[in-house]
Amino acid sequence: MAWLITLALAVGVSGAQTWLKLVSREPPPGKKHALTIEDAVFWIDWTVTAVVALCGALIAASLDHKPIATSTVFVALGAILVGMTVMPFGVRMVCYDGSGVIKGWLHVVCANAFGLIVLMSAVAAGVKTYA
Repeated sequence: MAWLITLALAVGVSGAQTWLKLVSREPPPGKKHALTIEDAVFWIDWTVTAVVALCGALIAASLDHKPIATSTVFVALGAILVGMTVMPFGVRMVCYDGSGVIKGWLHVVCANAFGLIVLMSAVAAGVKTYA
């Protein structure tokens, strides 16, 4: 159930973020909106959310003197390590061209999918830790 709530929150927050970008920017002449493909890149937000949520769950479990399984700690640290170190370089090499522009929608979807995997992994580890 936690994964479904997490997915719904991720989609809801991304939708709200896109809405705020849509209504807060003046469209250029001749265009209906000022959104760009970069506005659909959410993996960074999801990865940071994963790290913060996981740290919060680990701190809460520690304060309640709950035991944390070694495998859960490894999954948590793995998700943080991948999301905060490996993934940014991978996304830069695979999804962006030499001028810093994202290559296309498939690359946006792939980057967001990996960010969602990091988020779901962190939530699963956090739920297992604090349950």
